[in-house]
Amino acid sequence: MIARSHGASQDPVGALLAETFPYQHVLRAEIAADLRRCPVLLIDPPNKSFFGHVVELAIGLALCDQSPYLRLLHCLNHDLGARLLHMAGYGPTNNATTAYDAWRRSGSALQPAHIFTGASRLAHVRNLLNDLDRHCSDSVDVAQHLLKQYPRLLSGRAEETYHTRRTFRTVWASYSSGFHSAFRSYGPATAQLSLLDGRRHADFLLGTTVLEVKSGRLDEDRYLDELIRQILTYALLAHHDGHRVTHVAVYAVRYQRLLRYRIDGLTNQLAGTPIDLAATGAALAAAIRDRPRRRPAA
Repeated sequence: MIARSHGASQDPVGALLAETFPYQHVLRAEIAADLRRCPVLLIDPPNKSFFGHVVELAIGLALCDQSPYLRLLHCLNHDLGARLLHMAGYGPTNNATTAYDAWRRSGSALQPAHIFTGASRLAHVRNLLNDLDRHCSDSVDVAQHLLKQYPRLLSGRAEETYHTRRTFRTVWASYSSGFHSAFRSYGPATAQLSLLDGRRHADFLLGTTVLEVKSGRLDEDRYLDELIRQILTYALLAHHDGHRVTHVAVYAVRYQRLLRYRIDGLTNQLAGTPIDLAATGAALAAAIRDRPRRRPAA
């Protein structure tokens, strides 16, 4: 019998995943062994959570053909938002110069310094929105007001920014060495894919591949267990929401490794038997709906 954590027994979603997929520990061992063979980037950003946001947002700005992260951009005054999009290689279409969702990639070369500036500014907005979402329903309006009154909220301490930028250069050189091309080959990119009416958000949908970006450590069982629960949840909910999804992938930034699995093969392996994706996705969706709703993801 496989031991299950006390936390999973108290959480209906975790309990459902544990019961449906009792062989998650097999995948955990496989991933751990794989990552131990990888050349690890020696990076130590001053704020690991913030750095993770920067990396994810930078990848989104680099991958998407149409301007992503509209909720974050709407918190900024138009001139600043337009400047950040221009730096990330986007330009307005002929029939719309003010609506960010009408901006498209212009084909200009990606400059790491420009991508970092855009991603780090949006990461500060995301942190602000995440804080506001806990306390008010009009968080975007409040964020707009705060950022207008206190523009320094869009930049951290100079020393911290300097070290974050240096670490980002190392990561971006690795990302540009082949991962960017691989992701582009999967198909059109959607950043912050909203699932189950916004109750969950996957980092990316690339064609028919759901992608999760992990910039932190994955050298303990608890990190890998959480990662496996995430990719199972996103894959099942994407299927439930009607997205044509065939694969789920993990970009382990620190380990310079891309893991990609067929959804049907992965779920069957972890269940130990063929799985009905539609029925399992519906059961997971019902369990999540029964929990208190989270605020919208920034």
